[in-house]
Amino acid sequence: MPEDIVKGLKEYLVEKIKSDENFAKEFVALMAGLASLPENIRIFSEEAAMIGWFSTSESFLGEMKKAFDQGQAALDQYMINEIDSNYVKIKSSILSLHSNRKEILTCAFELHERMNWIASIPLFLSQTEGVFSENVGSFLFSEHTQRKEKLAEKFRERAEQYMPYLYSPFEVETQFSSSISSKSQAKKRNGPNRNGILHGSRKHLDYGSKINSYKCISLLSYVSMVFASLEVNKI
Repeated sequence: MPEDIVKGLKEYLVEKIKSDENFAKEFVALMAGLASLPENIRIFSEEAAMIGWFSTSESFLGEMKKAFDQGQAALDQYMINEIDSNYVKIKSSILSLHSNRKEILTCAFELHERMNWIASIPLFLSQTEGVFSENVGSFLFSEHTQRKEKLAEKFRERAEQYMPYLYSPFEVETQFSSSISSKSQAKKRNGPNRNGILHGSRKHLDYGSKINSYKCISLLSYVSMVFASLEVNKI
């Protein structure tokens, strides 16, 4: 923006704040809202993760937050619709970014498309763990203390004020990473339990649902997107 326009805008705002009390209050509230934006995004992304959802490579955070504010059922439906609408793009992005895993990931997506969620979910979970470990040096669903240390090291001096939004969903306690004892129906509603599923626990034999496969795709897409952004854009 040209310097003379910037100067004129500043002068206008100063005069407007001095002469209009209501404008001054609204302007202060706006500035406060903008200043808190990264923190608000961090809180929202953590709360969404705790009920099993992560923004995908095609997400609009504003729309996702709007659904979240209407309740868990509304967010569930919004995310399923969003992934369905952008499925080809999400799948293509993941496969292109992880060519070393392409054969396994392709199989996982084909199983999901055939509604064989009992088979797709373990593959999505194992490959998400692998992608995360490749980039961080610790596991996503275990090694909780080491994971936090490695994330802080990975993101140190990167991503500026948006850094907490990017990696805080990996730090919170989710049903994905909970112990096998996290087996109540209320907890299972928040997502599949990786430990229970991959260890074949009798407490988690009911994991093979449509929504759990979609939640796995959202997590895989988020993990893929975050680390691809770090490397490509050097944020």
